[in-house]
Amino acid sequence: MTAQPLPEKIYFVLPDDREMPSGGNIYNQYLIEALKHMGQEVVLCSFAQYQQVLSVQQSGIYGVDSLFVDTLKDQLPEKKPGGFSFFILHHLESLHPQRGESGHILFEKERKVLDTFDMILATSDFSRQYLRQKQVDIPVIVVEPALTESSTHTQPVAELPMRGLIVANVVERKGVFSFLQALQRNAKESDSFHLSIVGRKDMELAYYQACERLVQHSFLREKVFFLGGLSHDETLRQYAHHHVLVSAASMETYGMALQEARTYGLPLLVLEGGNSSRHIRQGSGILCADIFELAGNFLQLSRSKTALQACLDAAQKQHEDASYRWEEAASIFLHQIRNFL
Repeated sequence: MTAQPLPEKIYFVLPDDREMPSGGNIYNQYLIEALKHMGQEVVLCSFAQYQQVLSVQQSGIYGVDSLFVDTLKDQLPEKKPGGFSFFILHHLESLHPQRGESGHILFEKERKVLDTFDMILATSDFSRQYLRQKQVDIPVIVVEPALTESSTHTQPVAELPMRGLIVANVVERKGVFSFLQALQRNAKESDSFHLSIVGRKDMELAYYQACERLVQHSFLREKVFFLGGLSHDETLRQYAHHHVLVSAASMETYGMALQEARTYGLPLLVLEGGNSSRHIRQGSGILCADIFELAGNFLQLSRSKTALQACLDAAQKQHEDASYRWEEAASIFLHQIRNFL
C-alpha cells in the first residue's frame, strides 16, 4: 500500500511564552519535534502573523493553541476558502469557572470561537466527551501525550522522611494552597515528610505569595519547598528522588505529570477532577474525593514506612507502559488530520 503524502506546511500558532514549562507547551514542543522528525514541514508563528494570514485569505493548515481563546472571543476569525484551522484544546475556562462565574455562560462564549475552526485537536478522551456533551458539531480528534523516557527506573526505597512531589504551576486551578492548608491543619510537627513543589511561581503571583506565606508562617517551612519552574528534563529527574506524586488539581484535561510519575512507578495521590481519575489503576494510587482526604492519605503514608513500601510495591506492578512515544503520537495526528483535508 502506498503511503499517503504528508500535508503541506503545518503552521502552529503558539504563545510567546512557549519555552516556559507547562503541560500545554511541553505537548506542543514534543509533537512538533516528532512531526519534523517524520519529515513534516512545520512553521511556528505568532498570533499577529495568524491574523495577517486570515486577513489576506491565505491558504494553509493552522493549529491554534487554546491559550488564545480569550483573544479570539474579541476577534472572531472567519472561515476562509482554501484555509484549514484546527484548535489545540489544552484547557477551557468553562471547565473550571472562577468563583461566581457560570460554566455554561463561559462555554457559550467559547463555542463561538470553536465554531470558527474546521477541527479540534484534543489531548484526552475526557475533553472529547466534554465537547460532545456540549453538542459541539466540529470534528474532534484525540492525540494523547506520549512519553519521553524509558520505563526502566530504579524504584525508590521506602524511608522516612517520605518525599512527596507536586508537579504543577502554582495557580489556583492546581489546588496547591488548599492542599498546603489541609496539611497545616492536620499534620503534626513530628510528622516525617518533605514536599517538593515543581512549577512556575509567576503565573498568578498573588496566589503563589499566599502559598509561600502559609508555609513560612508555620512548621511547614521545614517540610515544604518551592523549586520553581524547572525544565522538562530537570522535572523528569525529580521523579526518581521522590516516593509519591500528589495532584491537588480540581481539573485536569489530561494530567501529564500523573502519566510520567506512573512511568517511574510512583504511587499517585490524586484529587478527583477531570481526567485525573483515569490515571488511577488498580494499585497505582489513591483517588480522593476532597482535599482533606488527599492530605489525610498523604499523612498516613508519611507515618508508616510499612504502608509506604506497600504502596510503592503496588504502584511498581502497575507502572506506565513507556512504549507509546511521540513519534507514534505524531503519526496518529497526521493520519487523522489527512481525513479532513
